[in-house]
Amino acid sequence: MRVSAPLILTLVAAVATACRKDAPSARGTADGGTLIISSGSDATILFPPLTINVTSAQVEAQIFEHLADPGPELNMIGDAGWEGRLARSWSWSPDSLSIAFRIDSMARWQDGPPVRAADVAFTYDVYTDSAVGSPVAPLLEEIDSVTVRDSLTAVFWFSRRSPEQFATAAFQMRILPEHLLSSVDRKGLASSGFARDPVGSGPFRFVRWVPRQVIELEANTKYHLGRPHLDRVIWSIAPDYNAAFMRLLSGDADILEYMRPGDFEPLTKHPELKAVRYPSLIYGFLLFNERDPKNPKLPHPIFGDRNVRRALTMAIDRVQLVRSVYDTLAVPAVGPFTEALSTYDSTIRQIPYDPDSAAALLDAAGWRDANGDGWREKGGQQLRFTIIVPSSSTPRTRAAVIMQEMFRKVGVRAEIEQLDPPTHGSRQESKRFDASMNAMSSDGVPSTIRQLWSRAAVKEGSNYGSYESARFDALVDSAASQMDPDGAAAYYRQAYQLLADDAPAIWLFEPLSYAAMQQRIHPSGMQANGWWLNLRDWYIPREERIARDRVGLSRELAADE
Repeated sequence: MRVSAPLILTLVAAVATACRKDAPSARGTADGGTLIISSGSDATILFPPLTINVTSAQVEAQIFEHLADPGPELNMIGDAGWEGRLARSWSWSPDSLSIAFRIDSMARWQDGPPVRAADVAFTYDVYTDSAVGSPVAPLLEEIDSVTVRDSLTAVFWFSRRSPEQFATAAFQMRILPEHLLSSVDRKGLASSGFARDPVGSGPFRFVRWVPRQVIELEANTKYHLGRPHLDRVIWSIAPDYNAAFMRLLSGDADILEYMRPGDFEPLTKHPELKAVRYPSLIYGFLLFNERDPKNPKLPHPIFGDRNVRRALTMAIDRVQLVRSVYDTLAVPAVGPFTEALSTYDSTIRQIPYDPDSAAALLDAAGWRDANGDGWREKGGQQLRFTIIVPSSSTPRTRAAVIMQEMFRKVGVRAEIEQLDPPTHGSRQESKRFDASMNAMSSDGVPSTIRQLWSRAAVKEGSNYGSYESARFDALVDSAASQMDPDGAAAYYRQAYQLLADDAPAIWLFEPLSYAAMQQRIHPSGMQANGWWLNLRDWYIPREERIARDRVGLSRELAADE
């Protein structure tokens, strides 16, 4: 159902914002209660070096820790505003080519042993081992090594100084327990028991994972930074978004992380629910596969041609598409970044909506409607491709349908294939697709763009579209090595402009993010790089708890016991 702008604006004015910390102790609130998250997709693995799935990332953020996390300003230049997690403190060498992290002596693995500097060195070794194949490995290339100075001090050594080197060391890896993983074959880590029954040092402990049903965590009462306020956090896995929303409305769930435009009106009929806006780094796009799905050694017969990709971009009225799908709750994207990113640049020139120029470019590329049937052909092959779409995402499905009609108007035949989220993810990872409706969230580190668009990421597997540009790689490398923020921003702007010009994807939308949740849930510290990162600070006042807060399971989940 399309929601009118006046209704949305009225609701927006009334929603709560949850970006501040509101200490439970100030309210006299004791620890306790259960948070049930209604999710439309399951986790795929619970092993941080191999995680690319958002539900997996949400769960892992509660179990494992970084050395440090950025504050809400998401400063990635130097270490200003960063907060220690496993690291109690850190110090730089005089030449800034090494950083020594002092591990909190109170930190313990959830099975008992203390966290040590050797765990940090081991983690770096795992993330960079080619046998593991972590998609994060390209982001760690500026680290030469990690050594152990003493049992509590891990030292990162760098090949060069860079503005993001602190973020690289402190934030790109979640620290792993050497004593549990050192004997596991690196090639088998993805299928190991640890990847389904993980042990970390974070605020919550793993309890169980019933695939496509439930993931349950419980408070780590011995957490070195203090017990989390909630007793349990549960992900209730629904078969699709509609089912996930209904679980919230029925009271069987406490939060739905993402609201569609049509969800605001039903929410007004439930006074026990509220909409909460939070900052986001999510952007949506149509990704082109530039390699032939049947033979990756060959270019894609359609998308291997840059001019064809540009023509297809010209065929899409992105402003109209965003308005039709999101009303006023999104803006057109300008690239693989959002306004919350420090290097965001609204001046990037976009390929304009111009169907006539699109038709001319396709004609020049040899794609013409020779037989008058309305569809373009070349060498006996129709200009036809399939867009894969995750069935859990109504906005992306609607966007694909709108694009299908826009493509038709320039003689391009696009077909839509809806897939359940695991299959959609698998098809992308194996690069068995033509085009894919995708949505990604940055971690806030500008150079992370290499993880999806660099040539190194083609080999690692996370660059699903196989976009390759030596110039792009050089520009990002130059940006990441600039100590001057303005100089770095200039290089990033050139890299962003190159992506816009080469059209490896059609940049579609940057949604304004709202979560729907029960009034009794008091969120805290929802940040753009992950609304879930500070769940340890969320709480439910004692007087507002319901029966299942003491049991930890909803009626539906209890039936599975």
